[in-house]
Amino acid sequence: MLVDHTRSQQHHLRTPEEILVSRSGLEILQHYAAMITDSEDAIISNTIEGTVNSWNNGAEWIFGYTAQEMLGQPTSRLVTERGGNDMAESLDRIRRGEHVDHYEAMRRCKDGKEIPVSVTISGLRDYAGKFIGAVTIARDVSAWKHEEVVIRTSEKLAGVSRMASSLAHDINNPLASVTNLLFLLEHEELSKDGKQYLATAQRELSRIVQISAQALGFYRRKGEPVWLSLAAILDDALALHRNRCETRGVEVSRDYEPAPNIYSHPGELRQVMVNLIGNALDAMPSGGKLRLRIRRTTDWVTHRQGLRVTVADTGDGMSAETRSRLFEPFFETKKAIGTGMGLWICADILSKSDGRIAVRSSDTREQNGSVFSLFLPL
Repeated sequence: MLVDHTRSQQHHLRTPEEILVSRSGLEILQHYAAMITDSEDAIISNTIEGTVNSWNNGAEWIFGYTAQEMLGQPTSRLVTERGGNDMAESLDRIRRGEHVDHYEAMRRCKDGKEIPVSVTISGLRDYAGKFIGAVTIARDVSAWKHEEVVIRTSEKLAGVSRMASSLAHDINNPLASVTNLLFLLEHEELSKDGKQYLATAQRELSRIVQISAQALGFYRRKGEPVWLSLAAILDDALALHRNRCETRGVEVSRDYEPAPNIYSHPGELRQVMVNLIGNALDAMPSGGKLRLRIRRTTDWVTHRQGLRVTVADTGDGMSAETRSRLFEPFFETKKAIGTGMGLWICADILSKSDGRIAVRSSDTREQNGSVFSLFLPL
């Protein structure tokens, strides 16, 4: 049988329009491929079992893993303990033909850091319509979350300020009355111990006024700083906690290196020391060791000469998450009695004096306790 080769060849030849459409389609595919590759969002495709098939540059930037490290690996490498395995749950829903809405989740990066991400998942079907995998688009929303925290904190501080305005008049009158009564008491016949108690009461009353003003954001320093002994300030703060130390069976050791006086505000520094010693005792409800130390040193950041104060305890210690948020306003671990303002105020006081505060702590079985380190320039 003869075959019409001419018609057969014509049948396989493409028209110029067909060639143009084919080229346009290829360009579109190349364009989308470039968009996926260079996207700042993580775009990841995986099998229905959760094995990674593709890993773009955005995924590498966000999670730290290269494509070579993730191709063929399970997506569960990104799962966090506190976030749960939402990826497996999403794949189960896709396998059942359900729709997966946009949601937020936690992911673990290569360096161990956990970050919040905004996730969108779409199912992939084969020619028969069966789901064979999924495409995940994840966006790092750490910056957004941080901004939300800043906004919420600002709102809380604004609320506290408004509350302070309404309370200021009410508390000033009784404070003024107590101050006057203590002043009149100075002219009465008192024993030696009575005079000492009176002086302590006057000093602490003055400190109450300063603490209230600082904590509520209305504090403006009054008066000039003075030359003072840091050892004396530390001992004054310790004296206020002496009863707690004795009742809890806390062993106190003082190691003060001879040091020059510093130029600062005594009320503020006393507040810092009282707060730190009080926190240390709170961490040792069943007893332990409290170590107070003063040393001359050079700050490794500013290279300034100054004094280093160390307040160390053998208490319960703190987790890494707690340490990372310790100096934030309104962050507190003492749910029943805490306000979350103490250490934030301490850090603010020290920063006004060009000082710094740092902490190291551990809550492991092998090692526990916390060490607060304060640097004050000379």
